[in-house]
Amino acid sequence: MSSRDDDLHGRQLILLLLFFCTVGGGLYLVGWLTRPSWLYDNPLACGMIAGGACIPAHGLVENFGWWKRLEPPTKRTQTRRDRAVSRALASARAARDGRRRRLGWRTVVLRAARVLVGVPIALGSLAILPLGFLSGQDNQQLIAHGPVQQAVVVSVTEDKWSRSREVTVKVARPGDGVAVEVDGGDELDPEPAVGDRIDVVVDSEDPSNVVAAQVDWSMPWWAWPFAIVVSLVILAVGLGIAFG
Repeated sequence: MSSRDDDLHGRQLILLLLFFCTVGGGLYLVGWLTRPSWLYDNPLACGMIAGGACIPAHGLVENFGWWKRLEPPTKRTQTRRDRAVSRALASARAARDGRRRRLGWRTVVLRAARVLVGVPIALGSLAILPLGFLSGQDNQQLIAHGPVQQAVVVSVTEDKWSRSREVTVKVARPGDGVAVEVDGGDELDPEPAVGDRIDVVVDSEDPSNVVAAQVDWSMPWWAWPFAIVVSLVILAVGLGIAFG
């Protein structure tokens, strides 16, 4: 007999539950009438005996035709079930259609937002290498054309959030004495102190750009593969956001 044939239906379960309650309650009633007794002191044992009795009782009633006739539901119950299934299916279809319409608009908006965010990130990754190269070249050309001047250090401030003790060096700009930050001041070795003089070059086109002349502004060999890897990672992230 398959497991499906062993399943109990509604009315069969009710009868089996009534049998369990009758046997268990009857045993406890016997224990109550004969108290003090073991059954009275152990009510759980009454339930266990009643549960065990359900197994042979179930096997016995399976041989009777009236037990088989309890399996199919009544016409009234079947009608209620069919109506409930129809209502559930109609509700599910309506919810699914509404969800599809909402998801359609959301998908369009989300896809547009992803493209608007991802494409600029991908394009920005392509600018890392040329911008880094031009930045180093600009400072090299600025120092090459000079003139190199000496400026007095007016402050050396340590970045409290930096783990490698990065510092900001400001000097009195030659000519007007305005305190300006030195580009590359954190790379000076040894680190300057207030009152020291360092070689700087002032950009004639942008006087706020003061560059440390003693710093090697050429690109180190490891900077190129590192920049390439960073560019590729950011490019992949941008393309993944836009079209992934």
